[in-house]
Amino acid sequence: MRIIFIYLFLSAFTLSFAQKGSFSVPNFREIEADVKDFDSQFYYPSLTKKLAAVDTTMTTSELEHLYYGYIFQEDYDPYRDIKYHTKNIDTLYIKEKHTPAECDTIIKYAKSVLADFPFEFRQMKLMAYAYKNKGDEQKSELWTTLTRQFLNIILRTGDGLSPESAWYVISSIHEYDIIYWLGLIPSGYTFVEPMYDFIDVNGSSDKIDGYYFNVSQMLREYIRKQ
Repeated sequence: MRIIFIYLFLSAFTLSFAQKGSFSVPNFREIEADVKDFDSQFYYPSLTKKLAAVDTTMTTSELEHLYYGYIFQEDYDPYRDIKYHTKNIDTLYIKEKHTPAECDTIIKYAKSVLADFPFEFRQMKLMAYAYKNKGDEQKSELWTTLTRQFLNIILRTGDGLSPESAWYVISSIHEYDIIYWLGLIPSGYTFVEPMYDFIDVNGSSDKIDGYYFNVSQMLREYIRKQ
């Protein structure tokens, strides 16, 4: 497929899959306490400064607190409609090649989306693409690495093969990000009571029908904010 769109450079990712019995399920009670504690190394405003600086030296614990700690921020909306597509930007995305000026536009749009929702992984990949196309390999690698790190934070929470080992996500768009970045195609969606999304897939060499995602915290926050 000769377009950028949203699932770029699939081969650039090295994703870590949790082995059975070694899953790292988020402790949301501890994460909430940590990100709200001014004296904690995981105080959320401190972590967001590192995120804004595209700091790829953050520890696994820092990345976990950043991603899952976002749930406890006042502007968190689990079912936020991220309206970043416009006719002009979509036309730009589907071009086969891009000038440096067009890459600057891609970067500008990506930054505006990330300012609204800092874990829009597709826009992170677009940032990586645009910087690479402009010849800035260092910034491109930083964005690629940061995206991979956050994906691995999700993947280490389970294997997605059952409700008990479902992957924990803070946004439904991340379910599809994971599926696509595994090289698979989503073919259906089912909500499984009481707190799981099941995404059917095509293209699995292991004949896996689909993957489970734990959306318990998303549902909790959605209900709390109604």
